[in-house]
Amino acid sequence: MREISIGLARSAELVYRTMLGRVRWQRVELAQALGWSEDEVRRVVENLHSDGLVSASADEPGAIRAVEPAVALPAVAARTCRASGDGLIPTIDALDRFVAAHERTAEPHRDCAETGGIDHIGSCVERLAARATDRLTLLVPTYTPGSFEFAKWIIEAVLRRGVGLRLIWSAHLLANPAVEAYATWLLNRDVVPRTVEYVPCRTVVVDRTAAVELDPVRGVRFRRRPAALEPLWAVADRLWANGTEVQRVTVTRPETSSHSRDEMVLRLLAKGLTDDAVARRIGVSVRTVRNDVASAMSVLDARSRFQAGVLAAQRGFI
Repeated sequence: MREISIGLARSAELVYRTMLGRVRWQRVELAQALGWSEDEVRRVVENLHSDGLVSASADEPGAIRAVEPAVALPAVAARTCRASGDGLIPTIDALDRFVAAHERTAEPHRDCAETGGIDHIGSCVERLAARATDRLTLLVPTYTPGSFEFAKWIIEAVLRRGVGLRLIWSAHLLANPAVEAYATWLLNRDVVPRTVEYVPCRTVVVDRTAAVELDPVRGVRFRRRPAALEPLWAVADRLWANGTEVQRVTVTRPETSSHSRDEMVLRLLAKGLTDDAVARRIGVSVRTVRNDVASAMSVLDARSRFQAGVLAAQRGFI
C-alpha cells in the first residue's frame, strides 16, 4: 500500500495514511506519532479537512478521523483533473489499488460487528455508500454532531456516481440551526429530504443489498440477507411516501426555539467569544460548547469559530 501514490502533497499523504491506521486521533497524538509539532499537524489537517479527507469525530470532542479513501479520494482526483486539465493524477487504477489495499486491512471490521462508536460506523457507511449502484436511504430520528447522517462527502460521493438518495428525517430536526444549514446545502444540490413526525429506527439502507441499523438496545446490526432487509425497505418506502418535502420556505424553527442553545452559541461565536466565555454565558460545559462549535463549523464549511457565527448570521439561521 505504501508504494501507491494517491496524488497528495507529501506531508498531506503521510498524515492521511497515518490517520487511516485507527478510528480517531487527537491532534497531539498525531503529532507524537509523526514526530512533528502540533502546529505542523494542525496546518496539514486543516488542508485535509478542506479537501474532504478528514472529519471531526462524532464520538470524542476535539478528535478527528480520516474519511474513507473510497469516498474521499475520487473527489480529490476529480478536482485535480479539473484544475490541471491533464487527466487524473494519480490514475484511477492507482486509486482503486490503494482503496482495495486499505479495505483489505479493514476487512475484520467491515460489518461493524465490533464498533468503535459512531466514527467507526461512519467509516463502514462510507465504504458501503461508495459501492452503491441504485439508491442510498438514510432514516434519521436524531441529530448527532459530526455523524455520518449529515456528512457532505457521502452525499457528494453518491451524487457523483448518479445514485439516488432518500433522506428521511424526524420533523423536529429542523429546529436545529445546524440541520437547517445542512438542509439548505442539500437543496442547493437538488437533494430534497422528507420529514415525518416519527422515524422508528436509525438506519442506512444501501440498494437492496445491505443495511446498518443502530439500535439503542441491541447495538449495531449489519444486515445482508434479503429476509432481514425487506422489512427495513418496506418501512423506508412507507415513510418516504408519507413524508413532507423540505422546502426553503419551510425550513424554520418554532417561536420557542429563538433562544435555543444552538442559536445562542452561534450568536456568541459571531461576537468573537471564546468557548470558555460562551460556556459561562449560557451555563453549559465547555465540552458541550465545543461539540456545538465543531458541528456548526462542519455544516457551515467554516474555517474558524468566528466565521461559523458570521456565516450563520449571513444565511439567516440566527
